[in-house]
Amino acid sequence: MTRYLGSGALNTIVGFIVIFSAMAMGFSPMVSNIAGYVVGFTLGFVLSKNFVFRSDGCFVMESARYLIAFAISFLFNLFVLHSALNINFHAIVSQVAAAMSYTLLMYILARLFVFETKVQHGSKD
Repeated sequence: MTRYLGSGALNTIVGFIVIFSAMAMGFSPMVSNIAGYVVGFTLGFVLSKNFVFRSDGCFVMESARYLIAFAISFLFNLFVLHSALNINFHAIVSQVAAAMSYTLLMYILARLFVFETKVQHGSKD
C-alpha cells in the first residue's frame, strides 16, 4: 500500500498539473479531468506493474485487465465529479473528491484483479 500511495502521489501530481492547467486555459472541469486521466493512464500502469505490485505476470493480460479496471475506476471518478459539481461543490474540491474515489477503487481492483502476485497465485520460484 505504501508503494501504491507513493506512485499514486506522483501520478496524481502529474494528473493535477494537466487538469488544473487545462482549467486555467478555459476548459471545463469535465474535459480537464479527462485530459489528466489520459496522461496518467500509461504512467499509472508502468508504476503499478513494475514498482507497486512487482508483477511478473503476462504483460498483455495485465494490460487488458488494467484497462478494464481503469475504465471502471475512471467512470466512477466521473460520477463523483459530476455529482459533486451538481451539488455546487467548488471545482477544485470536486476534482480532489473524484481523484480520491478513483485512487481507492483502482487500488482495490489492481490488487484483486489486475496484477499477478506471488501471494495471489502461489510462489513462482
